[in-house]
Amino acid sequence: MNPDYFYFISGLPNISFEDSKLSYSTEQFRAEAKAQLSDRDFRYLEILHLTADLDNLLHRLYRTGRAINPEGLFPLEYWETYLAFISNRLENPNLATPAEFATLPAFISPILDKAMVLEELPPFLQTESELLGAFYKWTNEHPNSFIKQWFGYDAHLRNILAAINGRKFDLPYAQYLIGDEDFVEKLAKSHAADFGLGKEDALFESVVRIYEQNNILYRERSYDILRWKWIDDQNFFNYFNIDRVLGYYSKLRILSRWLMADPNVGKEVFHDTLNAMENSFTFPEEFNIKSVIK
Repeated sequence: MNPDYFYFISGLPNISFEDSKLSYSTEQFRAEAKAQLSDRDFRYLEILHLTADLDNLLHRLYRTGRAINPEGLFPLEYWETYLAFISNRLENPNLATPAEFATLPAFISPILDKAMVLEELPPFLQTESELLGAFYKWTNEHPNSFIKQWFGYDAHLRNILAAINGRKFDLPYAQYLIGDEDFVEKLAKSHAADFGLGKEDALFESVVRIYEQNNILYRERSYDILRWKWIDDQNFFNYFNIDRVLGYYSKLRILSRWLMADPNVGKEVFHDTLNAMENSFTFPEEFNIKSVIK
């Protein structure tokens, strides 16, 4: 039976996308949630950070020298130790998994094994694409409805932006789309202005309208407003369960990122985007304000 968190949720302050300050930080929320939630439900909350943690793991594996993604929960030392364990296990397949890594999703280590067994690591984007693809497949099979639907929505949004930007800048985006459903195939193969979607995809219509705006910060803020509205719709009939907690925390993280932004963020996003376009092709960071808000 799934527990209800009546007292915890009842005590949470109301938050709005237009708030100018936080009642408490994401770190404070996690500390309180850890004391209130079951172990299983707290692990669900931590999954919301997993893409950032995988991002940090990848940059550590490839020694890019990039600063740590602050959205990740694990310190770099954790990933250093994990990579050392993977390396040692390649030489000793019977090596037992240390307890500190036992709760990591099972899809991670086979992808690292595949990359690290080679004399030279495969291209960064290839490994990144494999990890993200495996992550979204894993969340699509997750037993918690919010986790499953939230990351399904996130993948949908990522795919749309990848296709729009890829077409605009004449980049080979199809190989980086997530999933294999009909929608993804249309984005990958259609030459129609609307990718053959017509008006059947409400999110696509919304993203296109936002994308037509020239101001990058306006666009990023609008994408987060879409996410915020999705959470409200998803949890309309959820009152005191874990899905309500996960939705609240997701909104708190969105609000926290914007309140930590400064006037130079727009300039940084613009130059980061141009540099990324010149040096490589990737969508997980270059059109995502989260990568530059510190």
